Amino acid sequence: MRTISLICLVMGAFPALGAASESLPDLVETPYFTSDVAGGKIPPIGERIPKEPAVLKFDKPGTIAGRHGGSLRLLMGRKKDTRQLVVYGYARLIGYDETFEFVPDILKSYDVQEGRIFTFRLRKGHRWSDGHPFTAEDFRYYFEDVATNRKVSNESLPRVMLVDGRPPVFEVLDEQTIRYTWHKPNPFLLPRLAGARPIYLFRPAHYLKKYHVKYTPLETLEVLAKKRKQRNWVALHYVMGQQYKNVNPDLPSLQPWVLATR
Repeated sequence: MRTISLICLVMGAFPALGAASESLPDLVETPYFTSDVAGGKIPPIGERIPKEPAVLKFDKPGTIAGRHGGSLRLLMGRKKDTRQLVVYGYARLIGYDETFEFVPDILKSYDVQEGRIFTFRLRKGHRWSDGHPFTAEDFRYYFEDVATNRKVSNESLPRVMLVDGRPPVFEVLDEQTIRYTWHKPNPFLLPRLAGARPIYLFRPAHYLKKYHVKYTPLETLEVLAKKRKQRNWVALHYVMGQQYKNVNPDLPSLQPWVLATR
């Protein structure tokens, strides 16, 4: 029997809600990772955070900085209840601040023109939980190879990504910039990105390409699907890539928590 445990990735890999800072405060190594840093398993915190991190300021009454350590005890009666950690972690491309205004979170910045042209800018040096760079390729992979790929019949663009039934024009402007353009305004996109159960416009491409027929031979995928008791590679790809359900311990994440089994 495997026990599911939670590991908090306070590695600087995930930006806190707030604007990017020109000068960083003194960085404090996460105690949980001290031995891994000393043993050379992971780089020190200064090399793990994005080059353009967000820094949350505690300059308002009633706010104080947190401390490392402690235990979080949750009652989870079913395996799929681990999805609640995505709700609690609240790492989103765009989130709500304390006044319920939209602010960039995972994103460095964003802008909206005419209510229909959405440009998202990523943080240089941002990484997935496994250390792989988080870039525009993760958005391209989802949009082109998954959501609008007819071979991937069990995944498609969320309804909020369709205006009058039409998808947006998707563009990769550079490694850190992507753009979605609709023919009419889309007022529902930002609330869905910031919600408790957000839509995901990206996937860890470097990981999921191992389960996609465009990048991995079908014969290999058939063996993997059989091993995982899935009917074909499409079902396998879906099961391995569910970010909100949070049931695949090997799936790279941008959340502050990942699963571990023992």
